[in-house]
Amino acid sequence: MARDERFAAVSLDLWSTSLIERPDETERLGEARRDFLREHFTTREGSRVSREQLERAERTVVGRIGADGRDPIEVDPFDLLARYAEALGARPTRPLPELGRAYSRIGFDQDIPRANPEAETLVARLEAHGIPVIAISDTARPEESWQEFLRARTRLRFRHIVTSCEVGRAKPDPAIFREATKRLGLSPGAIVHIGDRWDRDVQGALRAGFGAVLYTGLRTELEDDAGRDGGGEAAGRVGVPTFDRLDDPALWALLV
Repeated sequence: MARDERFAAVSLDLWSTSLIERPDETERLGEARRDFLREHFTTREGSRVSREQLERAERTVVGRIGADGRDPIEVDPFDLLARYAEALGARPTRPLPELGRAYSRIGFDQDIPRANPEAETLVARLEAHGIPVIAISDTARPEESWQEFLRARTRLRFRHIVTSCEVGRAKPDPAIFREATKRLGLSPGAIVHIGDRWDRDVQGALRAGFGAVLYTGLRTELEDDAGRDGGGEAAGRVGVPTFDRLDDPALWALLV
């Protein structure tokens, strides 16, 4: 990825800034979201939605989203709750926009995600050098929720956080990368994207015309690397720089 001039901006995969959650934490988050839905939707008769009703509604909602060629992570939480209300034939206990904001914050009171100190340092140093940093993330939480969480719990400060649920498409779809260029007011070639997924981050960035860096430092946090096989080898073949630390001086030299 040799260049005659520096990149004007950096985008980071949001999960590369965090210590990856374990599978049991992911399941706990799912259960917390189901409990929220059961608590905040009532049947027309005024009773609480049962677990069986919710399970049927989940299958219906996910199936309809999939039939549209999308993933639930590409659906805004307000829209998602409206879909649940329809599938359940139920009424929300509070206005849907209010419930959507609360739904998107579920899990932030637990220990996920935890900030990666390497990322905190990198983002602060880049911004101090006048290089804007944004995040691009496949997430069911909108930017507002993430920014609020990051300001309260971490040193991470992003100019923007571009989310799949608000764009309506997840990486590697070029739409989410195009939104990043609009937010920054830059051409794709002026931006380098750093991410931990070969298929979503690196290939998505390259197809969108971005520079790309593969970050492998958090992979040891995962017991199952399914879907990422051969990422490092592939990166080497196509000349994509690979780093296992975000505070590697060689990465800094590449960016600044």
